[in-house]
Amino acid sequence: MKKIYFISLLLIFSLFANAAFVVNILNTKQDSSQSPNTSYNKQYPYISKAIFVEQKNDVIINFTPLRESLKSYTSSQENRIGIYFEYLPSGTSIGINEKEVFFQASLIKVPMAMAIYQLVSKGKINMDDALTLKKEDIDNKFGDLWQKGAGYTLSIEDCVDIMLKKSDNTAYRTLFRVYPTYLDEIFDFLDIPKESQEEEPIVTPKNYSSILKSLYLSSYLEPKFSNEILEILTQTEFSDRLVAGVDKNIKVAHKVGIVREKNIYSDCGIVYFPNRPYILCVMVEGEREKAIDDMANVSKIIFNYIKEHREN
Repeated sequence: MKKIYFISLLLIFSLFANAAFVVNILNTKQDSSQSPNTSYNKQYPYISKAIFVEQKNDVIINFTPLRESLKSYTSSQENRIGIYFEYLPSGTSIGINEKEVFFQASLIKVPMAMAIYQLVSKGKINMDDALTLKKEDIDNKFGDLWQKGAGYTLSIEDCVDIMLKKSDNTAYRTLFRVYPTYLDEIFDFLDIPKESQEEEPIVTPKNYSSILKSLYLSSYLEPKFSNEILEILTQTEFSDRLVAGVDKNIKVAHKVGIVREKNIYSDCGIVYFPNRPYILCVMVEGEREKAIDDMANVSKIIFNYIKEHREN
């Protein structure tokens, strides 16, 4: 009788132990699905998830029809158009006149922001440090910070924010005056030639995409700073170019460039299509309204292809 009682207790104990083991396994799996990768994804939503873990993406295999569509569109237009597209999950790219040079214009403001954040990461400056506008900083061609006039004081953080969101020339000139030597380091790091035409910096669509990719992969800045720049770029005021070609619920971190006197218009960014993000850089030489239409049309052609074609 005692032996039977002992065996019964042993069986009950074994059942509870096995149940506890199973629960522990399930909890472990649940925890592993939440941490650390989910926390990183929530903390840094604008940089590559592959930095933290390899995740399955919806990989589109055949981009030949898209390449032909882009060739057909550009060849039928009067404007000179340069395009560089890169599908980030696989690295597949399409270039149409992607090595032709265009004036860089306000596109330079993204590497300027990167230079500032690098100084912060090295402890050389703080984002709440004050900057004071000087007479030589004032530029009324783009943005409205110039209206504050010489003597106005603002933080580095606010200056960077205004420079990126509004593409403000006065904000850029102020930052460049105070920190003039740090842009070269970024171009050297990304192996982008520092070339000029008519004393104006030039760049190609393919070269400029390296700047966006370095932010997405956080290869130059630490993740929190790369993510912060990209988040600011999703809040820019310009929605008639790349942004006009995608659905309204899709985030686009992008920067425009404009040289009105040369009829050069650019928009380069990262389109955060769920699980299928891509870089797109479009540069156009031509009349303003038509150039803006070209950028929006190219963006729409690519977005619709990504949306409609899912070959896994």
